[in-house]
Amino acid sequence: MTVRDATEADLPAIVAIYNAAIPGRTATADLEPVTVESRRGWFTEHDPARRPLWVAEESGEVVAWVGLSSFYCGRTAYAATAEVSMYVAPGHQARGLGRDLLRRLIAACPRLGVTTLLAMYFDHNEGSRRLCEAVGFEPAGHLKRIAVLDGAERGLVIATLRVDA
Repeated sequence: MTVRDATEADLPAIVAIYNAAIPGRTATADLEPVTVESRRGWFTEHDPARRPLWVAEESGEVVAWVGLSSFYCGRTAYAATAEVSMYVAPGHQARGLGRDLLRRLIAACPRLGVTTLLAMYFDHNEGSRRLCEAVGFEPAGHLKRIAVLDGAERGLVIATLRVDA
């Protein structure tokens, strides 16, 4: 597996991986597929020096991505806090790829100026819960019944990881 900074040429693969997660109703609050064009602004907000977006490749194919986003609209006092997002393509899940990507990202946090990571996942997403716990995230909040997915009310868990320099 190769992990590298994402390029704009990777955006279609990133969007396809994200869109593949939508029908399962466990990994995103988007209910309809997003377009490459609609994600261009999001893509450009990533900065390899502070808020990277990485892709994982196997045999030249992008099979996963992980990225950091600024917390709370990037307000200055939260500059050392970032939200992590990660998606793994179907057929490549449950093989340790996500855990490896998160560990790499955590290891990079000191050089990125990040001391606190936030992970947010639906309370019915056992896979994300187990993954976050495996790399050291701890639940810090639970927003109950905050989303409606196909008529079912779902909650959001906010988990944190303090990263030492």
